[in-house]
Amino acid sequence: MPSTPLFEPREFFAERSPSLSSAAMILLLTGIVAVASAVPYVDQFSPVEFTTEMLVFSVLFGGLLGAVTIWVASTTIVYVLSALAGGSGPLSRVAANIGWALLPLLLMNAVKTTSSWILALVGGPATVTPTQMQLPFWMVAFNAIVGVAGYLWIGYLLTYAIRDARNLAVWRSALIAGLVVLVPVLNSLTSLL
Repeated sequence: MPSTPLFEPREFFAERSPSLSSAAMILLLTGIVAVASAVPYVDQFSPVEFTTEMLVFSVLFGGLLGAVTIWVASTTIVYVLSALAGGSGPLSRVAANIGWALLPLLLMNAVKTTSSWILALVGGPATVTPTQMQLPFWMVAFNAIVGVAGYLWIGYLLTYAIRDARNLAVWRSALIAGLVVLVPVLNSLTSLL
């Protein structure tokens, strides 16, 4: 049975060389799904009447922009930190492995977007102001739990993605992965405050 990056990242990254194009597709879908969560609330924060075409373009463009930003930032941080830790390996391999290691982010965004749409369709949309979205506490808590679990999962995958791409010991790779996911985990937890 072939290994999967979600549950057997050590075997997956050891057996395969993930491509940049497949990593790009994962991150593009991740970005699109994340941006789609705002669609039910557009009329609350924009005086402009959006057509379907404008909404589709906005979701696609926003998803692309978010994907590129996350990918470039994550790849740069991992590449620099792993170089400081004595790692070696091509930037292209780091970028491809990072894209695959962020696969749980696609699942997290799908869960959060689905819950956001369900809230908008069944329970009425959340109140949106120019600075924040007022979600019910159960939704904030749910998103925090999904966020913490998802980012810890990403840290697990990143450990083996970094190990494979930069030829580092597992403990060094885990330390770098922990530093990379620390800010999003803390951000998920502080949303409960």
